[in-house]
Amino acid sequence: MTERETEIEDDPGTPDTNVLSFRPPGRPLNVTEIEAEYVLMRDRLKAEEAKKAAAERLKAAKEGRDPNPVRSMDLTPEIARRVCEKSGTHLLKLVSPRADGDHAILSISEPGSNRRKPMIPSVNAADIPFAKVLYRPLEIIGSPTRSLVDHLLNPDDLSDRVCDAFAAVFGAEVLEAASQALSGAPKPVTKLAAGEFPIIFLPDPNGGDIQVTPVSPATAFMGMKSVISPFFKKQEKGGPKVPRGRFHKQSVSAQIQNISGAIGGQRVRLLAEMPAGLERAEAELHRYVRGGSFPRWREAEVDVWVLRYAEMLAADGTYNDRNTRAALDRTADRLIRDADRFVVETVEDARDLAKNLSIAPDELAEPPGAGTVLLRRRWESDDAFQRARRALSSAHFEYRLLQRRETKEG
Repeated sequence: MTERETEIEDDPGTPDTNVLSFRPPGRPLNVTEIEAEYVLMRDRLKAEEAKKAAAERLKAAKEGRDPNPVRSMDLTPEIARRVCEKSGTHLLKLVSPRADGDHAILSISEPGSNRRKPMIPSVNAADIPFAKVLYRPLEIIGSPTRSLVDHLLNPDDLSDRVCDAFAAVFGAEVLEAASQALSGAPKPVTKLAAGEFPIIFLPDPNGGDIQVTPVSPATAFMGMKSVISPFFKKQEKGGPKVPRGRFHKQSVSAQIQNISGAIGGQRVRLLAEMPAGLERAEAELHRYVRGGSFPRWREAEVDVWVLRYAEMLAADGTYNDRNTRAALDRTADRLIRDADRFVVETVEDARDLAKNLSIAPDELAEPPGAGTVLLRRRWESDDAFQRARRALSSAHFEYRLLQRRETKEG
């Protein structure tokens, strides 16, 4: 995903009112206007301070007391450092809201990459306005839409201009505090935060097990919305089939802002059920195409005819004539012919399936002979299996197999 595809969210607003925002407010800027934009953000912070001070004075007058001081809305180095230190690539509260604050934010770098992953702040409510300054996307004409934090994490040709404009408005000390907090190496993970987390145990090559807790990047929260939306579209009559599968949304937190002010909407989990199992014949065909055993021939009464052939073969040893020998030959030939037909049809289906799965049909394993196809089934008893095995490996059956091969080759 690109940085804009994983942009952090905020409540929508108009270009005039949404100066402090976690999402692009729709205010395209020239490079020369960056400093003026930060002036607007600073003025908006001071306007909020003045508004709270006026409300406190009004309240104090009604209560007949001196007004209490309100919090200054100056963006100081301490605040900038705190916001950046409370930012990360993985927010454990998205997995469990009970994760404690000291171990709820992780910043994980991608091995082998020279770029830092996008971060999301997880600060208290009082610091959200300041986080909106540091994370406010700047829509500079001719350049990617990026925030000050983006420029500090992954500088480009425009980063110096953005940093200079920010420092001119909020002070070089504030810029330096943010830069230092973001430039440090990610803190090592030494403790699993308290909460309900999934745990997976994997075998350790050196013996024992490795305990693993999967945690998704915070940007996956926003990306998931675009991924799952097609599954919940209405099916239009005559339109392409909506790929629903069996998916369900489960709302687990209605106050996502308590996790990060940069994330809007409910925290939603996507519950996916396993698709319906294949029919037995389809499942066996898939296994064969992927290197498994050849599918079983499950046609009804085949075992009855095999055992009847075994009885006729045993009787042939004590008495036979032209008619009984002809009947024995016909029975063996019928079993062989039907088994061969099953093999041919199954191989054709397997080759078609292999093409659909991008598997070379020539890589399919050699199909078994008729005797093996007839014997591979569930028998009512071991005695029945043994009688069938002896009959299908008899000299008579082998001779009829040879006769059929010679007839097909001729």
